[in-house]
Amino acid sequence: MKTTKPFSLRAISHSRRMVFMLLSFLFVNNSFSQSTVPFTFSNNSAFTDANVYVAVVGIINDNHAWIDAKTGVVHLMSAADNTVAGPVIGGNQGPGGNGKYANCFAKLSEVPNKTINIPGIAGCRILISFNSQLYLYFFGASGAPSGYAAPNLANPTDPNQGIRYEMIELTNAANGLWANTTRVDSYQYPMGLEVWGNNNFYKKVGELKTHSQILAQWQSQAPAAFAGCYDATNGIIKFPSKTSAFQSGGAQASYLSSYIDAIWSKYTSGNLIFNAGDAGTWSGRVSGNVFTFTRTSDGAVGVISNKPTQLEAMEGSGVMASGGQWDKVVQAQVCAAINRHAIDLTLATGVTQDLATDSKYYVTAPYNWYCKFWHQPDISLNSLTYSFCYDDVFDKSSTINASSPIRATVTIGGFAGLPTSGVATFYKDCNYGGTAVALNTGSYTLSQLNAAGILNDDISSLKVNSGYKVTLYKHDSFGGSTVVKTGDDACLVDDSFNDSTSSLKVETNSSSFSTVIQAEDYTYMAGVEKETTTDAGGGQNVGYIEAGDWMSYTVTIPVAGTYRVIYRVASPNTGTTLRLEKDAGATQLGSVTIPNTGGWQNWTNVAHNVTLPAGTYSIGIATATGGFNINYFTITDNLSARLAMQNIQQQPAVAENSALTISPNPVRNQLYLKGYEKVQTLAVYDLKGQEVLKVNNPGNSINIQSLNTGVYIIKLTRIDNSVKTVKVVKQ
Repeated sequence: MKTTKPFSLRAISHSRRMVFMLLSFLFVNNSFSQSTVPFTFSNNSAFTDANVYVAVVGIINDNHAWIDAKTGVVHLMSAADNTVAGPVIGGNQGPGGNGKYANCFAKLSEVPNKTINIPGIAGCRILISFNSQLYLYFFGASGAPSGYAAPNLANPTDPNQGIRYEMIELTNAANGLWANTTRVDSYQYPMGLEVWGNNNFYKKVGELKTHSQILAQWQSQAPAAFAGCYDATNGIIKFPSKTSAFQSGGAQASYLSSYIDAIWSKYTSGNLIFNAGDAGTWSGRVSGNVFTFTRTSDGAVGVISNKPTQLEAMEGSGVMASGGQWDKVVQAQVCAAINRHAIDLTLATGVTQDLATDSKYYVTAPYNWYCKFWHQPDISLNSLTYSFCYDDVFDKSSTINASSPIRATVTIGGFAGLPTSGVATFYKDCNYGGTAVALNTGSYTLSQLNAAGILNDDISSLKVNSGYKVTLYKHDSFGGSTVVKTGDDACLVDDSFNDSTSSLKVETNSSSFSTVIQAEDYTYMAGVEKETTTDAGGGQNVGYIEAGDWMSYTVTIPVAGTYRVIYRVASPNTGTTLRLEKDAGATQLGSVTIPNTGGWQNWTNVAHNVTLPAGTYSIGIATATGGFNINYFTITDNLSARLAMQNIQQQPAVAENSALTISPNPVRNQLYLKGYEKVQTLAVYDLKGQEVLKVNNPGNSINIQSLNTGVYIIKLTRIDNSVKTVKVVKQ
């Protein structure tokens, strides 16, 4: 008789798919003084609240625990919780031998205000299932065995066979919240996640299409090697290594082997050098299948103890998840590079490889096409998703980190079909339900609001898009006492909205901004033509672009600053470039090189950072080479901290405000602060999240000679209470 494989929560918090928590400086194991974070569930699915089930499991104070979604009460896991009769498949009575499982799920309709307060917790999973609870088995809070037996769909007698489910992974620790959606093992249903924090923090990740649209797009795009990842019976998409085709003896058992073999062969006679961003530059060579790397800055050593198998490379397991801290750093980098095919074997040994540029990912075969699918911008917001275990390398994952979190929203069903006609949406009830009325930017008087159907007793809540704010005024002349709403705001009844508001303004908010511009929506152009595209989402792209051709577009930028511009392009040529212009070409904003993607309809992303002024004006895309197609481009202020760090080596660590710097890095004894007059507190944390040093009003230098060698996080609290963090290496 087969039984469900026991699964320990301790394993979750240290598993490969939670590596980002271990490597991040905010992860702590035993210190959970972080304030409670309310997680609200927004049901945008095809299932009613009564058919959606929720459970929360994790580690609290080093004990395996679960949270009652109905009451918010924390319980230690106990075998006595196994009181629910589950399905018996093939005679499998479960670990308890009696077919009983944990009574830890609640229907969403039973959760007060659809909100669960999450206290300090590690290795946490919010499990969401449809039409049935999942059947988990609790072993206990501590000792051996402990934790719980999770769904194991590789076991044909598992009681969870046929039950659709999804999850949010998170740790809420003393130094912040880490949370993400995940596609590491499979895709079963669209999900969305939003987190708000102090200092105007906001980040949103998740899928943009409906379940049926995602499945249809997979079936139309998946190459033959990956077609078997689609499980038509259950309507889910499995990670390749979870299918028989990619396992030993399967048709694709050697899909990545040629690439792995070529890497291990090439670097037996020369060094592979790569920049790991804030982890430094590493140089390594293979000897007897052992790949040994040395960091150029301090001589730290990281090792891959053997040439990985395909499954180890895909899953980040075995030799790609073993050893010490620096071993795992280089294993993560190489594992990510193999899945993305980012190591360029045409370059000579000894040349520093660029593994951070996403335009080079998933271009040259073989690569993990499953991962490429989820990173498409029409599938995942801003192309961010957790498609394999080390997708957080160079910040391509759906990880959200808020150092001072306020609240979070889990959108079941993802963001497909949500109101997009306006940037501020008013709802009939306080759960963002009922009739929705959306407004664009502008000023609205009492009569205009009444005409829009907003100022009446049926409107109770407001949702504000990222990058915008709504100001409510007492008088029709936009005066009197005001209430400002940014991000999502729940119940407006508590603000006496219907009784005291007579006018409002919807406007941009400098804290966040993103806009997508279709290439064919130009205002003016010279020489180009439109054509039907086969890129995801369909529609048209701009093609037949030759040297000297251009297109212009009208944009509105909320605040002057540095923005990330991401272009969706295709080209069968090498050496093509485009440039971004302003003032009819008089102002050059920047240029990017477009790689050879293998065809006019083989699409990829290229990006660069540009400085833009505030206001509404025209920008242009021009080219001196031609020879490429463009589908659309995105302008966003969501810049990646690691992208900013990827070219830094042996230079001062820089916080987000360039006026505040710490040097040198690495450091032996003395750190020097530029801009120290703006700092009221400096705190140093080790990688366990423990505070090891704190200085008030630190001045222009601080002695850290007493600290042990290793990596530390420095938290700088400015006089305006804003917080910046810098990672440093103590030699």
